[in-house]
Amino acid sequence: MGGHVSSQVIRLSSNLILTRLLVPEMFGLMSLANILLIGLVLFSDLGIRQSIVQSPRGHEQAFLNTAWVVQIIRGAVIWLLALLLSLALYLIDLMHWWNPGSAYAEPLLPVIVAIISFNFLISGFESTKLATARRNMFLKRMTIIELAAQLGGIIFMLIWAWVNRSIWALVFGSFVTTIIRVALSHIALPGENNKYQWDVKAFHEIFHFGKWIFLTSILGFLAINGDRIILGNLIDAETLGVYSIAYFMFSAIQEILTKMMGNVAFPAFSEVVRNNPKELKQTYYKFRTPIDIVTLLALGLLFASGDLIIKFLYDDRYLPACHMLQILSVGLFVTRFALDKDLFMAIGKPKLMVPTYVINIFVLFVLVPLAFTQFGLNGALWVIGAGGFIALPLIFYLKIKYKILDLSRELVFVPLIFLGYGLGWVVHYLNNVLGLIS
Repeated sequence: MGGHVSSQVIRLSSNLILTRLLVPEMFGLMSLANILLIGLVLFSDLGIRQSIVQSPRGHEQAFLNTAWVVQIIRGAVIWLLALLLSLALYLIDLMHWWNPGSAYAEPLLPVIVAIISFNFLISGFESTKLATARRNMFLKRMTIIELAAQLGGIIFMLIWAWVNRSIWALVFGSFVTTIIRVALSHIALPGENNKYQWDVKAFHEIFHFGKWIFLTSILGFLAINGDRIILGNLIDAETLGVYSIAYFMFSAIQEILTKMMGNVAFPAFSEVVRNNPKELKQTYYKFRTPIDIVTLLALGLLFASGDLIIKFLYDDRYLPACHMLQILSVGLFVTRFALDKDLFMAIGKPKLMVPTYVINIFVLFVLVPLAFTQFGLNGALWVIGAGGFIALPLIFYLKIKYKILDLSRELVFVPLIFLGYGLGWVVHYLNNVLGLIS
C-alpha cells in the first residue's frame, strides 16, 4: 500500500510540473494513444502472469521458461499490430472519416502510436521472476522495482520537457520506464534466469487458463477505457486533455486499490483456494473492509470538494475538470467490486466477469453517445460516473450462487459516503471563510 501511494504521489508531482510545461492537447493525445495501445495489449492477453500465480506448476522452471517464450512472441506480435494500427489511423485521417476537430483527427496521433509501440517489443523480455515474486508475495522488491522504473522515466520526461516543451517528452519517457523495469526484473530478483524452453503441457495449461483471461481482458479494456475511446471522437484534444486530468485524479484512488488487489488479493485468494477453500469468503471480506472505507469516504469527499482540489493544484486552463471530477467520483461506489475479478480468477472462473463487462460496455458505447447527443458533455459524464450501478444486481447474483455474499458486510460501510461528504462540506466552508482558494 505504501508503495502504491508513493507511486501516485510521484505521478501527481510530475503531473503538476508537466501541466505547467506542456499544453492540455498533449495530455489528450498521449492519453488517447496509450488507451489504443493498452487495447492491443489486452486484446492479446493470455494471462501469463496470472497463470504463474494461480497454477500448481507456477514454481517449476520449465513452466516459467515456456511462459517467458510465449511472452516474447506476444510482445513482438503486439508491436507489429501497433504499427498496423498507426497506419490505419493515418489512412482514416487521410480519408477524413473522423469528426473534424476531434482528438482522433490530430495528425500526430499515428506517429505517437507507432513510436510508443516499441515498448511492447522490449517488455516482452521481462523476466518471469516478477510474476514469481507476485505469486510468493515478495512485495518489497516488486515495489522497489516499480518505483525505480517509474521515477527514472519521470525524471527523463521532466528534463526533456524543461529543455524542449513538446509531446516527445512524454513519448520517450515511457521507453526509459520500460527499459529500467525489464533490466531490474532480471538482475534485482532472486531465482534462475529465463532461457528458451518449450514444455507442451505447460503451454496447454497457460493457453487453457488464458483463453478466458483473453476474453475478459478484451471486455475489461472496453469497459474500463471506453469513456476515452468514445469521447476521443466526440470532443477535441484540448477538452480530452482536461478530462484526462479529472480522470487522473479519480483513477489515482482506483489504481492504488487495483494494484493492491492484483499484487496481494489475487495471490492470497489463490493460496486460500489451494489450501483452505472454506476460508475464502472470510478472506474476501477482510480485503473488502479497507477498500470499502477508502472508496466510500473518497466518494463523499470528492463529490463535495473535488473542485477545490483541481483549483488548488492546476491553473485556470484546467478549471472545467472541477465538475468532471465531482461527477466521476460517483463511480467509486462500484470500484469496491473490482475485487470480485480476482476472486473469480482465483477459483478458476474468470468467465464469470464476462456478463458484467458486457453490461458496462453497453453503457459506455451506447448510452454515453446517446447522453452526449441529448444532454451534451455533462450528460455523458453522468453516464460514465454512474453507469456501473447497472451491473450490481448481476454481481450480487453471482456472489449468492457461489455462497460468497454477506449482505450485512456489503452495507455496513455505506454511511461513510455521508461522512466523506460532510468532511468535504467542512473543507468548502473553511475555504469560503479563509478565502484560501478562489
